[in-house]
Amino acid sequence: MDDSIETNDAATAKPRPRIPYGRVAYPAIGYWMGSRRMVTTVMSPVTYVGTVGQREEWDPLEGTGTNRKEDKAHRDGIAKYIEETEDYVLNSILVYYGADDAEFVSDDPDAPITMGTLYVRPGAKAKVGDGGHRTSAYGDVIEAHRHGDDVLERLMKAGQPIIVVLDDDQTRRAQDFTDLQNNAKTLNASIAQSMDRRQEINRILLEDVLKGAKVPVFEGGKRVEFLSDTPGKLSQKMMGYKTLRYATGTLLIGTGVRSTRGWDESVGAEIATAGHAQTLQRVLDFWNGFSALPDVAAALSATGGMVKLRETTWLASANVIYALAAAVHEVTSDAGVSITQAMDAAASVDFARTGSTFHTTLVEPAHQDEDGNWIKEKALTGRAAWEGAGAVLARLIRRNLTETASAA
Repeated sequence: MDDSIETNDAATAKPRPRIPYGRVAYPAIGYWMGSRRMVTTVMSPVTYVGTVGQREEWDPLEGTGTNRKEDKAHRDGIAKYIEETEDYVLNSILVYYGADDAEFVSDDPDAPITMGTLYVRPGAKAKVGDGGHRTSAYGDVIEAHRHGDDVLERLMKAGQPIIVVLDDDQTRRAQDFTDLQNNAKTLNASIAQSMDRRQEINRILLEDVLKGAKVPVFEGGKRVEFLSDTPGKLSQKMMGYKTLRYATGTLLIGTGVRSTRGWDESVGAEIATAGHAQTLQRVLDFWNGFSALPDVAAALSATGGMVKLRETTWLASANVIYALAAAVHEVTSDAGVSITQAMDAAASVDFARTGSTFHTTLVEPAHQDEDGNWIKEKALTGRAAWEGAGAVLARLIRRNLTETASAA
């Protein structure tokens, strides 16, 4: 006789979660942040753009919206990136649903973090809290390719992570947006640019110039600062990567392009036109010439030399490095002048801070005002200052070239 007692599993089973009828279901992970239910899910970009409402700009008087004023250039830049980059990456977008429009049903209601399903009312539109430019950019690309092609097919197969906040309180939405911006820290330019290997100029500098250890002043990259844009006063590093990159690009294309995007495109086009080998040689000629400048060469051979170079000369100043690159670009546009010749001629220029080479460009000399009072020497900064310094250097380099030719 079997003495076992048959149990009623149905009596001990947890009640089946209520599934809202007619809702659109998305697999999701539910969790809590403070008192609010948060849900993370993934949709294809094509599906996602159909789930959100119109962009809402922040109106402090009405207390509506959470997005900053749209930056069309930023929106267009993201769209271009999505459209042209197969292996693109975008971070999650934050959206909000009210209680009547969405509900999360957990697979394990007792677990603080749980798998489950997000059920959204058909036709309900999420409000974008953070990610308005990304959302608009997706919409632009999908609209441009809506008749179907490889780009649309790629986006239909792609996934966009979505963080859903099941809370439609406008005041809290606005506070969330503020908190997200305050807690976000953008990469400094040197880190961000050195990570971007899609741009040929970065590949040339990182792989061929720095890793190749072909330029004494960089010591295989040891004298380039990547973690900040400007080396500290006592640093033994020569310059930040941002300075190295911009000066190199200025050497290649000059100073005619002002916008960041236009500059990137112009530098890329110049490298593509000239070819990798010729571009690399021009870059090496310039930076090896820079390494051979008397003050720089002396600093490289002395203990603590970079500190002294920074204190006594302008050669560790980003403004002067840009100015020198601009001057060499201008001078070598003259027939028969090479970068090596131009840099040899630059070796005779007085770069000392106590000199007067850059007075009225990088330095406004001490002078008397109309009442006879002495006004102290003042440093000048910005593009206008270093472009003016570049014009001075171009004139001095040409003069030195002429004197050398006459002596020969």
